[in-house]
Amino acid sequence: MQHLIVLLLIIAIFVFMVAGLLGVSYGLGVYLYTRGPAALGPAADPCARFEADREWYEQLPMWQRHLLIAWWVANRYLCSARGCQ
Repeated sequence: MQHLIVLLLIIAIFVFMVAGLLGVSYGLGVYLYTRGPAALGPAADPCARFEADREWYEQLPMWQRHLLIAWWVANRYLCSARGCQ
């Protein structure tokens, strides 16, 4: 029984760590994007905004892309959900 509790505790810690890292990655992406020159106003065409997001993300150095991967995945999901390519 103690082994089961320890195993569940290890799994819970792992899940919380992954969730925390994804949250930090997404939050950092939102923060850096709002400070970047590619940030458009809310009245802009959504597909044009997603295209600007893609250009901004592709201009980042590779290490920043790895840090912002959660933001990028969420952004691509929103883009496809709104019918943009």
